[in-house]
Amino acid sequence: MSNAFSQIRHADGRAYYQGAPLSLAEAQIMLNDDILRGRVGVGAYLRVDGGRLVLVNGPALRRSVNRPVPASLSPRGDQRG
Repeated sequence: MSNAFSQIRHADGRAYYQGAPLSLAEAQIMLNDDILRGRVGVGAYLRVDGGRLVLVNGPALRRSVNRPVPASLSPRGDQRG
């Protein structure tokens, strides 16, 4: 059985959602909708913290992920052409 969350808080403690219990998947869909509508910033993500669901506003990925792809991993490989 999966966890259900009746509250979701922003990382700073403000309430984001309070109501009927949601599964993590339902909460993610709600967050995606709010990002689409501009209510929540792009890059926000949900984190389970000690049995609570927390909305974190910020990039979900670390900056190092945005590094250029090495030539050996690119679709063309080392070919020049």
